[in-house]
Amino acid sequence: MKKSLCLALMLAVAIAFMAAGCGGEPGPPDTSIRGEVKVAGSTTVLPIAQEAAVEFMEKNRGADVEVQGGGSSAGITQLKEEVIDIANSSRELQPGENDDGSIVDHKIAFDIIAIIVNPSLKIKSLTRAEVKAVFTGEVTNWKELGGPDSEIVVVIRDQASGTREVFDKIALGATPEKPVWCVPSAIESASNGVIREIVAATPSAIGYVSYGYVNRMVRAVQLDRVAPTIDNAAEGRYVMARFLHMFTRGKPEGPTRSYIDFVLSDEFQREVVAQEYIEVRKVLEK
Repeated sequence: MKKSLCLALMLAVAIAFMAAGCGGEPGPPDTSIRGEVKVAGSTTVLPIAQEAAVEFMEKNRGADVEVQGGGSSAGITQLKEEVIDIANSSRELQPGENDDGSIVDHKIAFDIIAIIVNPSLKIKSLTRAEVKAVFTGEVTNWKELGGPDSEIVVVIRDQASGTREVFDKIALGATPEKPVWCVPSAIESASNGVIREIVAATPSAIGYVSYGYVNRMVRAVQLDRVAPTIDNAAEGRYVMARFLHMFTRGKPEGPTRSYIDFVLSDEFQREVVAQEYIEVRKVLEK
């Protein structure tokens, strides 16, 4: 009898302990975002999108954000085919890409395209006419521009790149009706980072990259005697600048909306975007 009473008492204590340990008192509701978000496109936007994905998933354990590059055009194509939820782009939409009006634009940063050379090259400034002459092959040796007697190595982005489209339009004067082709010997790359590496390793090279990729490995040259700085771009003095975008099909909902809101949040804009670009609100509010 005593043994049975003892066992019953132990069982009661165990049940009470389990109830307490399993949340007998109701805890706070789980308000984290859940769901999958697929993102692809511009390699310029890629670092922002990746960092946002990491931080967003840390705050929302039920979210799964997959980010890839591929270039602005590739991302927009995948968005239209409904392969992804967000297309990152470093250019505006082209005619024909949004005929049905379904694509919604979310500007997430302001960026600068910097013309870069190897630090050993003593060329500090180029006019827009000189830039066009170099990239189209009209000028092929640096001595024609006051530099060393060495053949110019031109490095450019691939045709899917939004950065290339903006560069061709502003620096070369290209239009859809009248394209301007770079010198046939130009080295093409699908990555800002690779262009920087090529220019850094090639004393006579010249290329262009997004502002966030300029570091001590290369040197940014002035365009028409104006340096590619944030202040100069924001005030309109440096002309090769553009918005960075996240495009969606229709008004985003669920985790896609939450992810974009996170990218546009004051905290993320201030702590991440502002390290390499210009916070989008600072430009939109001007």
